[in-house]
This record gives sequence, C-alpha cells and structure tokens, in this order.
Amino acid sequence: MNEALAGEDIEQLRPLLPVGYEAAAAAYREAARTVTAEELTDHYGGGLKFFHDEFVPHAKATLAALSGYTWDFTDYCAYASGSDVDFMAHIINAAAQDRRVVAYPSDWFGFKVGASNPERVEFTQDSRNSLACLCIPSVRNGHLTAPMNEFLDSAESCLLNINLFPTLPSDERHAVAKALGPVLPKSIVSVSFSRGFSLTASQLGVVLVHPDHPLRRQFEKQWDWFTYFFNAIAARAFMSLDLTEIERVNCKRREWVRQWLAERNLPVVETGSYYVKSFRVEGLPAENLSPLVRDQLLRLCFKPPIH
Repeated sequence: MNEALAGEDIEQLRPLLPVGYEAAAAAYREAARTVTAEELTDHYGGGLKFFHDEFVPHAKATLAALSGYTWDFTDYCAYASGSDVDFMAHIINAAAQDRRVVAYPSDWFGFKVGASNPERVEFTQDSRNSLACLCIPSVRNGHLTAPMNEFLDSAESCLLNINLFPTLPSDERHAVAKALGPVLPKSIVSVSFSRGFSLTASQLGVVLVHPDHPLRRQFEKQWDWFTYFFNAIAARAFMSLDLTEIERVNCKRREWVRQWLAERNLPVVETGSYYVKSFRVEGLPAENLSPLVRDQLLRLCFKPPIH
C-alpha cells in the first residue's frame, strides 16, 4: 500500500471533499435565471408553498426513482434548514438531552463535531436505546454492510444522512434501499444535496420523517420555523438537475477509480461508491499517509475529472 501511493499528490487532512458536475453548474444557472423580485418578497409565504407543493414532491419522487421504487415517502413530513449539517446538529443536540446518540465507528465525524456536548456522541456499534447515526452509504468505506444494518436495526431511532447514495451503481443502490426499508419508519432521513448531487454553491438541508415519529411530535414547531428559511436557489437547482447526465458522469468516474486502483496494484473494489474506498493497512502506515487512517482504516477519497 505505501509503495503503491508513493509520490501521489494526496490531500492528507481534507478528506471527503465534493466533486462537481457540469450538470449541477448548469442547474444553478437556470435556477438563478428564473428568480423574480416578487418571489424574493414572498419567500416566506409563496416560497413556502412552493417548497411543500412542488419541491418536496419532486424530492420524494427523485429518491423513489433512485431507490428503484423501493422507497415510498408519500406520507412523510418534510422540513428544511440552511444545510443538512445544521439540521442534523440540531437533531443530535436535542436528542442527546435525554438519550444516547451513537455513530457507526469511522463514519462521518460531522455527527459529533456539531454537538454542543460532543462527549455525549459515541462512535460505537452498540446502538441499543439510542439515536443511531449513519451516512448512506457509509463514508467509512462507501458501503452499507450487514453490521451497519444490525447497528440500525438495534437502535431506538435512526438518523440517516442520504449522502453518496446517488453515486452507487444502480443495482447496488436498489439493494441498499431495500435493506433500509424496515428502519425507515423510525428514521429521520436527512438528504445531503452537496455530495451526491454536487449542489455545494448553496446549501440546503431537508429531512423526511414519518408523521408518528416521536422526535417530529416533540420538535415540529421548531422544524416548521426552520423551514421558512430554506434555500430556494438550491431547491430550484435540484429540480433543474439532469440526473441522467449525473449518472453518465458517475459511470465514467467509477471506471476512472477502477483504473487508478489497478494501475497502482491496489485492491479493485467494484462495489460501493467510487467516491471513497477504504483499506486495512498491514503494519504501520507511511508517515505521510497516517493522517488518513482512522479506526485502523486507510480511507481514500477520490476526485476523478469532472468530465
């Protein structure tokens, strides 16, 4: 492993940076072009109606299509905030007041870093009597594994960050969606628009939650208030996004990563997101790679050409 990566230009301390799509840039241009002064005036009235009547059905339909129509969020309630990070930090802080909050080992550190009391958020596979947090697929290794499913099954409730999900091959994406079906009613589903869809120039956080979820009943007033301030540019850009073009680029990127690994005599992992591949290192890693190691895993975050 160390020899294979010798001389590579590695971003050691900034893992999981997003990769852009020309299709996303085009969607932003279209979104900004359509804004009117009247809409700016009416953002907290008519804009909210647009969010619930147009954007939310589109987002639900998009997720259903990406899942191979395994997911049906028709009856789920939707709320928004400035970003998925903002919303999840609120949820974690609120939940940590009276219950355990746990994240799967080596998954997204953002589950912990946004907490006002980070010591109350554990990285552990023991999810009993907890709010269990996991990115889908996990940023630990770009997969959803059987132990991760057990982690979610055992939890009292779940916070799922739909993150790199669109970058999975379609068959695997559908299988992941099916595996998650049983935990969706007890989950808060947070959609990340910044990685899987590359809408990083303006942030948007959206959660979908079952009407009977206890946290929805407890915090609905706050979540309704957050939703007034949703990012309409990001929402419109998402609605303008050409997902067929996104998938075309994803296919080229998967092949680019496969070739990159093969040329360096590294294990070629065909499954999971092309965006992140993780390896267990035999012995001590090279000093220049040590910042990339966490929980005995060397995680490589790939940034293929934009195409």
